[in-house]
Amino acid sequence: MPAGGSRPARTKRGRILFAGERLSARVAWYAPGSRMPPHAHDCHQVSLLLTGTLAERGGGDEVRLRLPAVGVKPAGLAHANDYGPAGALVLGIDLPAALDLSRELGLAPAWRWRTRPAPTLLGQGRQLLSALAGGGGPDGVESQAWELLASMAGCAHERAGTPPRWVTYARERLHEETVPLARLAAEQGVHPVYFARAFARWVGCPPSVFRARAQLQRALAQVAAGTPLAEAALQAGFADQAHFSRVARQYCGVAPARLRALLA
Repeated sequence: MPAGGSRPARTKRGRILFAGERLSARVAWYAPGSRMPPHAHDCHQVSLLLTGTLAERGGGDEVRLRLPAVGVKPAGLAHANDYGPAGALVLGIDLPAALDLSRELGLAPAWRWRTRPAPTLLGQGRQLLSALAGGGGPDGVESQAWELLASMAGCAHERAGTPPRWVTYARERLHEETVPLARLAAEQGVHPVYFARAFARWVGCPPSVFRARAQLQRALAQVAAGTPLAEAALQAGFADQAHFSRVARQYCGVAPARLRALLA
């Protein structure tokens, strides 16, 4: 729990889904536009940003995230958060402060976010959330959590350098609306193949995947605000509620209705 600062009302909705002797796991939805002032925790936290946006300041540095990412915060580290216009869905694993992150898990004992986690790690995160939401047995859930932590040592780092302006523009456009990729490439004056390759190189995933995740973010924000599933799906640009459900399962591991129940 936070050791300092206070939380704005309705900043977070979520719950602890598993509590064992050596770790606990939780899911949380942070509302669009919400912020958390500087605070600290009395445990180590490993966080997997499944969807949404996040700006976090801690240890003298700041990161801004718009893609799935994995982060480690050691116990006692003061940090502040800004969840931006899309909100954020976070799967978290809490570990005892006495645990030696470096020696026992192979994780750097300093604050760090990795913005290009391996696909296998993201898959493990979705599987863990699915098991937690489905009421999986404690032994299986804990085993999956430890496997996820063990995989973190192989996370890739973000590409260095600055992407071309048109890539940044395309990313911002896709974040806000469901625009056809061929039209977006034509607007930027590039061939669709070059567009797809350059976007994936600089952003970290194909444009179609980024667009689907952005749609999911917009839809989840609507659901968290109480909008019916079918209406949230259409407002976010999905063909229908079934399409929304398929994408949610693909990228979060949980259907929207189940996720809404978890966060209620």
